[in-house]
Amino acid sequence: MGLNLHDPLVQIKLTQAVCGFVAICMTVSRLYIRRGRYWWDDAWAFFALLNLFVQFAGIFMHVENPAQLPKTSRVAAYYLIAVTFYTIIWSARLSILFTIIRIDPDPRMRQRLKWVAGFFIFAIIFFFCQLMWVCEPPSKTAWKDAKSPQCELGSQVAICQIVTDVLSDLLLMILPLRLIRGLQNKGLRRRLMVIFSTSIVTSVVSLVHAAYIIAVGGTKVVLIAAIEDCLSLTVANLPVMATSLFKALGM
Repeated sequence: MGLNLHDPLVQIKLTQAVCGFVAICMTVSRLYIRRGRYWWDDAWAFFALLNLFVQFAGIFMHVENPAQLPKTSRVAAYYLIAVTFYTIIWSARLSILFTIIRIDPDPRMRQRLKWVAGFFIFAIIFFFCQLMWVCEPPSKTAWKDAKSPQCELGSQVAICQIVTDVLSDLLLMILPLRLIRGLQNKGLRRRLMVIFSTSIVTSVVSLVHAAYIIAVGGTKVVLIAAIEDCLSLTVANLPVMATSLFKALGM
C-alpha cells in the first residue's frame, strides 16, 4: 500500500527523514573534519546528533495506525519528541557558542561567553520544567487519550520560546562580529559574516513554530519542530564545514 501523503503523521515522518538525513550527514562530516581536535563545540554537536536519533525513534514509534500502540507508548513517543526538541536546538546553539569561544583569543571574553553557555543550559532545564507543568497537571491529561497525543502548550510556552530563541540567535550573530572585523581578507570576512548570520534562519522558523503553537496546535507543531531542530543542527555545523571548504579551495 502506498504512502498517504495527506496523512499528517506520514508528512512528519517524511520531513524528519529528509531534514534529519541532511543534519546527520552534516554532523558526521563535521566530526570527521574535526577528528583529533575535538573540543566542546564538537561534543555539543555530537550530543545534538544523539538526541536527533532519539527524536527519530519518537516520531517513527507511530505505526500506520497509532491506536495499535498502548496509551503509555503513544504518550512516551510524544515526550521523546518534545524533550529532544529542546535538547537538539539548544545543543546546536551551544555548539555554535563554543565554536566562538574556541576561536576567541581573549581569555576574559572566553570566560564571559562561558556564562552565556550556562544560560543556554539553564534554558534547557527551564523548558523541561515548563513542559511538565503545562502538560502534567491532573486537570489537563485528556490529551493523552488521543490517537496521536499532543499536549496543547499554549501561549506561555510560545512566548517563552520566541523571547529566548530571538535573543539567543541574535547573540550568536553578534558575538562573532568582533572577531570577524579583525580579519584583513575582506572576502573571507564577508563569507564568515554570512555563515554566522545563518542563525537568523532558525529564528524565523522558531517564530513560525510559536505561531503554530498558539493558533493551530496539533501535528503541525511537531512538523515545524522537526524542521527547526534539523535546521538548527545543520546551521551549527556550517562554520566548521565552510571553514574546511575555504581551506580546501585555498580561499
